[in-house]
Formats: sequence, C-alpha cells, structure tokens
Amino acid sequence: MRTEDPAKARRIIEAAIRLFAERAYHEVRMEDIAAQAQVAKGTLYLHYKDKEDLFQGIMHHQLATLVDQMEATLRDNPNLPPEEKLLAMNRSVLGYFERNPMLLDIMQRVEFLRFGAKSACVEETRGRLLGNLARILREFPSRARATDEEITLEVVAHSGMMKEILHSLPRPWPEDLPERVTRLFVHGVGTVEKRRTPAKPKARSNAARR
Repeated sequence: MRTEDPAKARRIIEAAIRLFAERAYHEVRMEDIAAQAQVAKGTLYLHYKDKEDLFQGIMHHQLATLVDQMEATLRDNPNLPPEEKLLAMNRSVLGYFERNPMLLDIMQRVEFLRFGAKSACVEETRGRLLGNLARILREFPSRARATDEEITLEVVAHSGMMKEILHSLPRPWPEDLPERVTRLFVHGVGTVEKRRTPAKPKARSNAARR
C-alpha cells in the first residue's frame, strides 16, 4: 500500500468497508470503491495495487487502530491489577467493534479467513493483540509458574470466547458486557451466584401429628 494522500486513503478505506459489508467480495469492483470514495480510479491504484491488496489494507488498518488504542490504555495504566488490565482490553475490543459494526460484518465473511491467513501485516497486528493478552495473563499470581503451553491455551480460549461473542451475540450489547466477560473468563461459571431452591418441608412423623 502507498500513502501519498492520507485523507484520500482514509476515504477509500471507509468506502471499501461499506461496500464489502454490503456485498460479497467478488461483487465489489475497484471502480465501485473509487466512485463511493469520490476519487478517480487511477487514484485508487496509487494507494492499492489491486482489490486483494485493498482488502488486506482494510483489515490491517482497522486491527492496527484497535491494538494501538488498547496498548495506549495499558501504557497509561501500568499499575492496574491484571484483572483490571484484562477488563480494559475487553472493553477496548468490544467497544471498538460496537462502534464499527460494518467491520465486524466483513470479518464474518469467508474471504476474511482466506485473505487474513496469508496477509503478513494482518498476522503481525494479530500477534501484537495476542501478545498483550499473554503478558496480562502471566501477571495473574496463579499463573506465575504457568508454562508457555498453558498460557498459549488460555490465550486461544479467551480469543475463541471473544470471537463467538462478537459474531453471535445480538447487538446492541449490554453496557456491562466487558465486565461480565472478564468475570466469566477469570472466575468461571461456577462462581456465579445461584438462586437457592427452597427446601421442601419435611413430612411430620405420626407422633408429631398426635
């Protein structure tokens, strides 16, 4: 990707996001994106060499923006307990996708898996996100002696939970969703307070009835 004009590049990305969210990948043409962004088709090719490059550029730009915001929050609050850091991370992720639902719609498409799997820039940004998560998990006192394999498993478990929530939980999401997700991941289902079932009254003995 070339970035001669950042303002035009931003308009191109915003236009492409709208079109990729509305149509299948093969139905979106470069000329459609240029028209939506109100730029000449030649200008589009100054920034992206082809549609695949543009698609990967969208994923990298959006994910990098998310990770930058999340890392800034963590840098500004270095002394937070690990659970609070995990909550801040979950707030960043859930809040970002709630503000950018069209990006989430794009990520649900099969094409994201195909292109994202071979995009070095997307994988690098995703690695930053997962690396931050791994470092936060290692700060929990109970994980001080955890092996790399154990931390990797926990990172995968958290990522899978978040992906399922992002893709499957109907919007609008409840305001306390980040808190609930964090509590569920850290403390587990068994810690949720359960309603007590009223005990059945004991049958009286024959002697008591007399």
